[in-house]
This record gives sequence, structure tokens and C-alpha cells, in this order.
Amino acid sequence: MLSDLISSTLLEWINSFDLGTTIRSIDQLSDGSILWDTLQDIDPQYFLGELPERSPSDHWVPRWQNLKHLHKALISYIRNQNDGEVPSGLNISPDLKAIAEMSSMKETNELLKLFLLAAISSPNAEAYITTMQKLSTSTQEGLKDIIQEAQNPSDERLEELDYELSTRRDMPMDPELRFEERFGKVLAEKDKLFNEKQELEKTVEDLHDRLARLQESHDTVLDRLTSTEDRLMTLKSGKGDLIPNAKTLESRTRQQEDIIASQEAKIQASQDEVDSLRMTVESLRVKNQRFQKLQDDYDEVKNERDHLSRRANAAEKYRQKLQVSHDFEKENIALKNQVKDLQQQLRDSDINQKSSSERDVELEEYRRVLPRIEQDRHEIQNVKKQLEFNNHALTERLQSAEDQLAKDEATISELRDRIRELEGLESPTTPGSTTPKAHGTFQRDLDEVGRREAQLKIENEELKRELEKFTSGISPSSVRISQYQSPGHRNMLIVNPRIPQKRPLGLDLVILNLQRSGNHTFHLHRLRSNECHSDAYRKLQNEYSAIQRKLADAQSEMEAIEQQLQDSKSKLGGVSKEKLDMVDAANDSSPPDLLKIRDDVHALRSKIQDLETKLTASQSLVQNVTAERDSVRNMITKKEQEMQGEDQATMDEMKKLLDEVTARFNNNNANGPQLSGTDLLRQFAETMERSAENMAKRAEHSEEQESNKETEKKFMQVIQRQAREIALISSAWYDQQSRLQNSNVSMLRYRHPASTSSNGMEVHRSWLAKQRALVSGRK
Repeated sequence: MLSDLISSTLLEWINSFDLGTTIRSIDQLSDGSILWDTLQDIDPQYFLGELPERSPSDHWVPRWQNLKHLHKALISYIRNQNDGEVPSGLNISPDLKAIAEMSSMKETNELLKLFLLAAISSPNAEAYITTMQKLSTSTQEGLKDIIQEAQNPSDERLEELDYELSTRRDMPMDPELRFEERFGKVLAEKDKLFNEKQELEKTVEDLHDRLARLQESHDTVLDRLTSTEDRLMTLKSGKGDLIPNAKTLESRTRQQEDIIASQEAKIQASQDEVDSLRMTVESLRVKNQRFQKLQDDYDEVKNERDHLSRRANAAEKYRQKLQVSHDFEKENIALKNQVKDLQQQLRDSDINQKSSSERDVELEEYRRVLPRIEQDRHEIQNVKKQLEFNNHALTERLQSAEDQLAKDEATISELRDRIRELEGLESPTTPGSTTPKAHGTFQRDLDEVGRREAQLKIENEELKRELEKFTSGISPSSVRISQYQSPGHRNMLIVNPRIPQKRPLGLDLVILNLQRSGNHTFHLHRLRSNECHSDAYRKLQNEYSAIQRKLADAQSEMEAIEQQLQDSKSKLGGVSKEKLDMVDAANDSSPPDLLKIRDDVHALRSKIQDLETKLTASQSLVQNVTAERDSVRNMITKKEQEMQGEDQATMDEMKKLLDEVTARFNNNNANGPQLSGTDLLRQFAETMERSAENMAKRAEHSEEQESNKETEKKFMQVIQRQAREIALISSAWYDQQSRLQNSNVSMLRYRHPASTSSNGMEVHRSWLAKQRALVSGRK
């Protein structure tokens, strides 16, 4: 509001000059022409010449040159009028560039204050003060305040001027503006020297004319002096006529002589003046040469300016082309990056496709292997159930054999009592009838039992021969005894452990299934979780401990049975013919059961070894799975750290750009290097594009993981359905086997086909194999 009041006051004062036009706004003063007319009105003798640009274009640089020219002259005039000083309340260096470029009101007011001080300091100050008294009261008061503030400034005014001066000094100047300022100074100096040259040339011409006139007068006087001297000589010689009034002539002569003397003095003075003029001409010639040199320098500067302008135009064109080439290069780099990204994506897709094909092959192998593995597992379970069933049957048979043995012992004791009554003799103690001691292993115990049985046979033969001596009418019984003690029968009683025994079907199935499952155990466990591995491991341990307990029970039972058999055989030495027949009947039923128990023991031992092997494989598999899980965890942790590092780098770059933009808006980084808005936006866009690419890659990775999880879920569902179907089939088969065995119906179990006929395979295939073929779709 105060600035508008000062502007209106100064405009009204400027309009009081006789300029031929009315100034209505500050914008009309920006070219400097009206202000120059005002200065010429203030002091026409001092402000001579013209402005550098009498017809400035729309560009602000010519207007700026005019303003600098008149400002320089104005400051010089104020200093001359105030004994080399300028009032401290005035701003002697307003921003002329702001006036020329933007018509700044504040800077224009500072320049007009200088005009006001120049007007009241000029020789015509009284006329201007009288003109001011004719203005409006508000204008007069405003002009009075401006003059008082200029002559007696306040402390706030002085601080404001110092701050503006320091701020303007700190502002860097554009090289182009510096060149324009230098060019303007050269133009002003050229105009000044040109005016001085014209004045000196005019003075030289005047002196030349005066010299010519003086020379002509000198020649005339010399002619007259010569004629006068001739006449005087003639008169002195008496040849000439005397003039009547000689005195008059003498007086005239004296006058002429005085005139001649004065003229000679004048001639001498003229000669001195001519010499001085010659010296002046020489100095002017030197000045002219200097001016010519300045003119040449000016022409060179002008040519250099034109050359620089052409180079500037060419540089601008090159800059535009370079910008276009930079844009093309950036686009090329972006396209190269896109090509690299596409190539990387192609390589990743190839790797993913290869890995997916490998996974497909693996899954296909799993599809082929899983049915067999599940099949073998169910067969093992079925064999286990069959072994449990056989164990139950053997237990029942063992119980019945123990009952029969108790009955045999009772019968043997009765027979012994009857023999004592008949013979009147006590049965002798049979040497070696004690139970053989254990020798460390079950196999060695069996060998010892066999040797003890052979000794018992020999002792029985000796007892029988003694019975033949005591009895005479029982030869048929001895025949029967000899038949009973035939080598074939002894072979039935004596079991040689080195003779290969026939293994039961359940043990063959266990071994076959373990061999099949050994190659595919690792693939099966990779599809299952760690919890499934731990469950299988616990099941195997439980099964192993149960089988060990069963084996220990069976061994204890076998030892008890062997001990009982040895006791029974040792007591047969002094038994009669009826007792031997009863013992034959008991022995006919015992050896097959013993053979079966031994076969079961061998099967259980082999199964224990297989289970120990499987337990070791499971432990190693658990270790491998744990190591693989740890490696996967480490890989996931490393990937998460890389992602966090990328996110942190992106956030740091974004923060840096935002700080730079904030500093740019707050003008906090005025001294440092600044990036343009386009560069900032470009960096911001590149950062956002990199962040978007990282997010897209992560989204693709997560989508691939989700798809892999869905595919794994589908495969697990298929595996679970197949396992459920196989479990149903195996349970049905087990029920059928139980019913057949409970009904005492034997089931065909062929390991090798008996014929090569067309229907041989159909005949020798079991019901489970047919059901398996139906499930797998091979039938």
C-alpha cells in the first residue's frame, strides 16, 4: 500500500515536466526514453547525446542498456552537484534488470527518487520547487517526506539499504548479462569518444580558418611594407617626388611602423598560437588514432559479439540436438534395460520351465512309485497282521503242546510206577539227563540239544538191550523200538541248523517289499512333512521293540519246550512198550510245530534286521530333510535380507529426492548445485519405476509360489485319494484272508508260475494283484 502511494506521488511529479505525453503507469518508464528526456530537461548542458537504443525492441536487454546508461550519468551528475557525495538515504544502485525485465514498482520508485534529488540539486532547482508547490497537497507531502528521508535517513532505512546491497552482491551474475554489461559500457565509451572527436574536429576546423585569415592579413601587411620600403628608398635617393606634406607622411610612416610592429607582434602571437594549434592538432591526431584504435576495438568487439551470437545460436541448436541425442540415448538405455530385463525374464522362464519339467518328471515318478510304495506298505502291514495271526496260532499250539506234555508226564509217571511194581526195581538215574545249559546263542543251543538227543538215543539203545536180557517174550516190541529208532525217525527228531529251512511266505514278502521300497524311500519322504517322518520313525521303533519282545518270548518258549522234550526223552529209557507207543504218538505231533516255531524265529530275526536297516535309513533321511529345511530357511532369510536392502535403498533415494525438492522450494540450497525440475521428476520417475519393477517381480514370485503350493495340494489330494483306495482294498483283502484262515481254508500263494500257457498268469495271480491291476488301470 505504501509503495503504491509513493508510485502515484512520483508519477504526478514526473507528469509536471513538459514531456509531450502523460505517464499513467510505471511500465511506461521501463525503456528509459522518457527518463532520458526528463534528465535533459533537468540539465540540458550536462545530459548530452542520445541513448544507446533509441528504439528498444520487446526484449528487455536493450531497455536494460538504456537504463544503465542514464543511471550512470545520473549518479555522476548527483556527485558533481553534491561535492562528490550522494545522500545516504538514497539507494544509488537500484535493480535496473528488474525494472527492464519485470517493471518492478519498488526499484522504479528508488530510481525516481534519484531523479527527484537531481532536480532539486540542478541549477533550475527554484523553478522545480515552484512547480512542486502547484501539485496536490498529498503529493507535496509525499515529495517532502522523500527528500527528508534521502537527506536524513532513519536507522531502519539504512539497515534496509545495507541488506539489499549485500543481497545483491551475493547474487551470482549470469555470464551473458556480464557480457551485455561490458558491451553496453563499450558502446557508451564509444559514443562519448565520438562526441569528443566531433568537437575536436570542429575546433580544428575553426583554428584552420583563423590561421588562413591571419596568414592572408600577414601577406597583405608584408606587401604593403615592401611597397612602403621601396618608396622610402626612392625618396631617400632623391629620385621620387616629395610629398608636400612630409610631416604628415612621416607621422603616417610612424603610425605604419607602429602598426607594423603591432602586426608583427600579432604575427608572432599568431605564430605561437599556430604552433600551439599544431601541437593541439598533433594531440588530436594522437587522440584520433586512439579513437581509431578504440573504433577498431569496438568493431572487433562487435564482430566478436556477432560471432558469439552466431556461435550461441549454433550452440543452442547443438544443445537442442544434444538434448535430443541424450533423450535418444536415455531411451536406448531404457530399451537396453528392458531387453536385459526381458532376457533375464526369458532365462528365468527357461529355468522355471526346466525346473517345472524336472518337477513334472519327479511328480510322474512319484505317481508311478507311490502306488507301489503304498502297496508295499499295505502288504507289509498285511504280513504283519498275518505274522500276528500266525503268532496267535503258534501260541495256541504251544499251549496245547504244553497241555499234552503235562498229560505225557502224568502218563510217564504212572508207567514208571507200574514198572517199579512189575520189576520191583527202581528206574536208574540216566546219566546226562539234565537240561543242557545255554551256550550264548539260540543256534548253538539248538546244536547242543541235537547232540544231547543223540546221546539220549544211544543210552536208550543200551537200556533196551538190557531190557532184552531181563525180558524174554517181548521181541516184537524190540522190533518196533528198532523201527522207531530208525535213522529217518532220528532225523525227524534231530534238527540240523545248517540244513536250509523253508521260509514262510510272510518273510519273503517283507524282504521283497523292503527291497522295493529302499529305492523310493527318499522320494516318498520328500513329499511328506517332518511330522510324518517323526511318526513313521516312532512307529518303526515301536514295531522293532514289539518284535524284539516277541522274539525274546519265543526264545524263552523254545528253550522251555526243548528242555521239556529233553526231559521227556531222558525218561524214555526204562519205559515199557505201551509207553513208547504213546511217546511215538506225542513225537509225531511235536516236530512239525517245532519246525514252524524255528521258521518263525528265523523270519522274525530277518525282519528285525530289515527293520534296523529301515530305521537307519529313516534316521539318515530325517537328517537330510533337516539339513534341507535349514538350507531353505537360510535361503529364505537371505532373500528377505536382500529384499529389505532393496526397499531401504529405494526409501533412501526417495527421501533424498524429497529433501532436495523441499530445499529447492525453501531456497535453502542457493549456493550449492541445483538440479532442474525436469531432472528431479526424471529421477523420481526412475525410482518409482525401479520400485514398481521390484514389486512386480515379487508379485510374480509370490504367484509362482502360490501356484506351486496349489499344484502340491492337488498332488497331495490325489495321493491321499489313492492311499485311501489302496487302504480300502487291502483292508478288504485282509478281511477275506482272516475269514479263509478262520474257516481253515488254505489260500494259494504262488511265487513262480507253474506253466507257460496263456492263462498261467491269470491263474497264479492273487486276488490282491488283480485288485492292484484294477486300481492302477493296467488290467
